Amino acid sequence: MAVAGGLHLRPAREADRRTLWRIHTRAVETLCVGVYAPHEVSTWVRLLKPEGYLQPDKPRTVLVAERGRRMVGFGQLDARAGELEALYVVPDEVGRGVGSTLLAALESAAWHAGVPLLGLDASLNAESFYRHHGYVWLHAARRPLTPEVKLACVRMQKRRPATAPRLEPATP
Repeated sequence: MAVAGGLHLRPAREADRRTLWRIHTRAVETLCVGVYAPHEVSTWVRLLKPEGYLQPDKPRTVLVAERGRRMVGFGQLDARAGELEALYVVPDEVGRGVGSTLLAALESAAWHAGVPLLGLDASLNAESFYRHHGYVWLHAARRPLTPEVKLACVRMQKRRPATAPRLEPATP
């Protein structure tokens, strides 16, 4: 699906695993510095593995954003749980519409699936991005990485707009 600014969205493929891992790792290493302690960032990055993406036993909607032939971001949605699980953009593309475009496409998929509320745990550096896109702060939270390292985050939520398209059950 082509979108403005030369950005193209498509479903992620098995062959994308290593690139998803690189995008995630680079985003955390660059965008979370100064927000989280160095040991939190290094623990987070150390736990990321290419095989952790696109797991067949965990069906998800995973979209990739490309500019030209370069993957510049990805997002992951669990529509059954009503949870936005991931949204990461390469650092040099932040502020160029990649995250907003991915978020809009994933929200559209959630609303189309009939999800009434979409929840997420926002990293502290991403809270204002989600607030700007209509998510409301519910409470402070902690995302456990290891027994010793628990990342501070913000639990946020967005209600399905009344005008959002919804998949209606087929009538006999």
